Amino acid sequence: MESIALTDINGIRHVYEPDDILWFFEETRPGLVRIINTERQLATFALDSRQTAVLKKELKASGSPIWFGAFQGERLPLNKLPNTRGLGGLSAGSSAVIGHHELIRSGALHDATPHDVEYLTGTMGLKTIIDLRTDLEIAAKPDPAIPGVQWVHVPLLDTWEYEEIGLRTLTESGLEEMRNQGPEMMVRLYRKIVGAPEGIRGLKKFFQILLAKRSGSVLWHCTQGKDRTGVAAAILERILGCDAQVVEQDYLQTNPCLHMQEDQTEAWLTKKLHLSQKTARDFSFLFEARPEFLQAAWDIIDTEFGGFAAYLENQLGLDQEKQAQLKRMYTC
Repeated sequence: MESIALTDINGIRHVYEPDDILWFFEETRPGLVRIINTERQLATFALDSRQTAVLKKELKASGSPIWFGAFQGERLPLNKLPNTRGLGGLSAGSSAVIGHHELIRSGALHDATPHDVEYLTGTMGLKTIIDLRTDLEIAAKPDPAIPGVQWVHVPLLDTWEYEEIGLRTLTESGLEEMRNQGPEMMVRLYRKIVGAPEGIRGLKKFFQILLAKRSGSVLWHCTQGKDRTGVAAAILERILGCDAQVVEQDYLQTNPCLHMQEDQTEAWLTKKLHLSQKTARDFSFLFEARPEFLQAAWDIIDTEFGGFAAYLENQLGLDQEKQAQLKRMYTC
């Protein structure tokens, strides 16, 4: 294949050999293509759909080891892990993206099939698992032991703070309270994740692990991959330079991933607790990421801790140099 000459959106001409290209992907906005070369330099080009299709076909035919397509929060192709997603390709400002095969967010891993484990350790290069769940959750459904992968327990809630919601499903009065106050309960949960001592300790350790990583990718998870995992991901994405829209879009991507689990839970509530299908749907908040839940975390950071920058430095121990180090490690 001949050299590729393209002019980027800033008017700068680039000449690539196929072997020079590390990553080729189409932006979420139609007509934009990003290329990252082997020196981790990013350029954005305005190409129409025909030009993009032709160029992609030629690059694939070249046989060069090019990474096509940014996950951008999309679900990984796994069998039994519905909400396991790579952060690679998410826009981290005007001239950077989160690197591929570096950061993975997920729900619990106890259902992982051999194929799932092979994909995570092989294709995604998984080396570290950070389990954000409580002791009780882990005892009930422990992660599989994966050779060559380090497992670290970093709880973001104590057992009672988490089970306060789950225990309400055991009584009729508790269910009624959840039905009427469920979203408010979730708002309180998010406030605790970022504001309670257990949450702050856990988030601080979470970032210490990310800063200490030397090889492979890091996966963090709770039970559904929605609340604790979502908050940790959102804070990290803000540090890496993602704007508010990108952060929220990635957070809300949980919803289509968990749609099947929500259907299964409605069926369980209907059958076991003899609720009507309409009443069962009132509990959808348990399986939904909602903007107001995440906003509750941002609000408590602003009102109780002096804003995001102060929270990072004073509560999580992330000064400007450590934030810059995270950017160097996880964006390109």
